[in-house]
Amino acid sequence: MTQSPVTDVTAILDAAGDIIMNDGYAAVTLASIASRCGATVDEVSDMFPTANDAMVAMLNREFHGMYGLIVQNIERDPRGGLLSRMYTYILSAVYERPLAKTLFVIDREALNAIMRNSHSYAYTPTIGIRGELIESLQAVGMVRTDLDARTVSSVLSACSAGLALTAPHDDLGLIIDGLATLLARGVDADVEDTSPGKVVFYDWATKLAVPREGD
Repeated sequence: MTQSPVTDVTAILDAAGDIIMNDGYAAVTLASIASRCGATVDEVSDMFPTANDAMVAMLNREFHGMYGLIVQNIERDPRGGLLSRMYTYILSAVYERPLAKTLFVIDREALNAIMRNSHSYAYTPTIGIRGELIESLQAVGMVRTDLDARTVSSVLSACSAGLALTAPHDDLGLIIDGLATLLARGVDADVEDTSPGKVVFYDWATKLAVPREGD
């Protein structure tokens, strides 16, 4: 029975991700993708002319899947509009998704290589908490206004980099909870309604990767 195009695309992207996680970026070719998903090279190339086209689509799917999960968690959490909760869900999404962990923690060279060869993003997707997000959260009362947003962003970047460099962690959950507690005590504003922060995060997340004009 002929598979539907959606199923075929899913199988191809799953195969590309599996190869990156297990064999590395250099091993991803149209032939290896075809072999891994049980298709012919012609069938794969009909959908993705090059292996990098498949990897860009794979990254796009993973990136949006990550932020879809983060947004869902933030929306469900009554305190989800606070920076401490956002940071918790971002780290959890990265470390709990095998492909995301490979690309953003274990093999960032693979991520960089895909992006260098891609014309589908205005800039590289990021998992960090940028200064502009913190400033926007300050503007709606979710982050203390006496703090410098860029400094907070730099500290969080250092924490994230440290987690990546020292991975794997048997006590990752405790580490993430500890970082979130420090943020809650030192950075979060004392507010009851965090819905304005949820709106800020949603707007920020949807703008992280935007198509270039003409793509």
